[in-house]
Amino acid sequence: ANSCLRVGNLKRRTGSHFWQSMENLPIDIVLVRHGESEGNLAQAYSKKGDDSLWTSDFANRHTSNYRLTDRGREQAKGAGEYLKAHISEQFDNYYVSEYVRAQETAAILNIKNAKWHSEFYLREQDKGIFAGKSHKEREEEYTDTLSRLKKDSFYVAPPGGESMANSCLRVDRIINIWRSSCPGQKIICVCHGNIMTAFRVRLEGMNQTRYQEIEASKDPRDKIQHCQILHYSRRNPETGEIASTPHWMRSICPWDTSLSRNVWQDIVRPTYTTQDLWEEVNRVPQLLNNKKEEDVQDVITSSSIMA
Repeated sequence: ANSCLRVGNLKRRTGSHFWQSMENLPIDIVLVRHGESEGNLAQAYSKKGDDSLWTSDFANRHTSNYRLTDRGREQAKGAGEYLKAHISEQFDNYYVSEYVRAQETAAILNIKNAKWHSEFYLREQDKGIFAGKSHKEREEEYTDTLSRLKKDSFYVAPPGGESMANSCLRVDRIINIWRSSCPGQKIICVCHGNIMTAFRVRLEGMNQTRYQEIEASKDPRDKIQHCQILHYSRRNPETGEIASTPHWMRSICPWDTSLSRNVWQDIVRPTYTTQDLWEEVNRVPQLLNNKKEEDVQDVITSSSIMA
């Protein structure tokens, strides 16, 4: 009963309670990740053992102020050209993260007559104590914390930061804003990789099994590249029929389409039979149990007293 994106078979389905809560969303939601930033470049070097880019000035700069690199600006230019050629030259509403790298990307998209709403709910996932630290420093200084995060990359948050689950709650706020402000519209939103993942979780109803599969995947098409475009739609790409909620998504990496799937995929949300629930439960081995019958009675008695 994993949530998934299915290619083909683009039939319209009636919504679950979750889908019904998303009625009146824009017809088209176009998400764009920012181009390569100074922070992305510095971390790429650090992962190779080179912290030469982490000067004192750079390390003291808040992550919200990272600019794009030359490569990032080229990626943003390419994304703008792709959008105008294959999706739309203009949109009804424009949203952008307050972080500088997202705003620079939005400007370089160069969409005529765009009026951007700068929204702090779209900021990147807060890394807490990891912010402003190189990959090498994180590995050296926070070994135990990183070990905990690797056990559960969805619910565990770095000290002082946000978990992915926390980020999904921010995304829910944006979705509610769009329901009330942009029903039936075509909108574009420039934000960040982890926030786009949070949008995927919420808009696709992604369960934890599927989320962890994507996180562990080595297929680059499962990743959100710089200037990646995620296009969600209520419009059936085969018939043009408008559904009540987003049922279709396509993912495009404009500067290298071999890194994305590029075709419309049908969003299939999971529901669970009793058997499905047992299968989910049994993915996790039980490690402890009562030793004898009186232990069970002790627990029941203790629980009753505490209640």
